[in-house]
Amino acid sequence: MTEEKFTAVYLMVRHDELRPEDQGSYDKPLAAQREACLALIKEKLPPEEHDAVSFYTSRSQLFMDIDRKKVKRVVVYELDRLAADRDELEGILFECRSAGIPILAVR
Repeated sequence: MTEEKFTAVYLMVRHDELRPEDQGSYDKPLAAQREACLALIKEKLPPEEHDAVSFYTSRSQLFMDIDRKKVKRVVVYELDRLAADRDELEGILFECRSAGIPILAVR
């Protein structure tokens, strides 16, 4: 029996994006990204795929599951969240394209 592939949602907030009202906690900004990504999924994907979603805050875990061919697509708040710099991002986008894994971004 083959395992169903799922949509991977990668959530990442940079320290300098925290606002004073966040009081050093990443919870609220991560929750806002999560909601925005879920809204994009509901808007762009057929209803039968709305439940097959896994959330990641670890890039290495996300890439491990991509390598294991568990991931159907990746959803991020912004594309640049996937990489430390432009060259790394281009490499990641190339790898995902080569594997047939589309990447959807909220913005």
